[in-house]
Amino acid sequence: MGSTEYAPGDVIHFPEGPFVGVCGVVREVDIRNAELRIDFSEGLTHREGNVLRERRHQLTVGFDEVELL
Repeated sequence: MGSTEYAPGDVIHFPEGPFVGVCGVVREVDIRNAELRIDFSEGLTHREGNVLRERRHQLTVGFDEVELL
C-alpha cells in the first residue's frame, strides 16, 4: 500500500470548493481509498453557563481535496 504525507493530528485546509478556508484535524488516514477522516468546528466557541460549547463536525475527504498547513 504505499505511504502518504498525511498522519493523524495533522492540520489541513480546503484550498477551494464549498469548504474553502475551513481548517480541520486529521483523525484517520485510509491509504487504500485515499481518504481522510477529519474533525472541524463551525463558528466560534462560546460559553453557556460554566460550559464551553462549539459545533463540531466529522467529514471524510479525498487526499486531493485538502492541503497540509
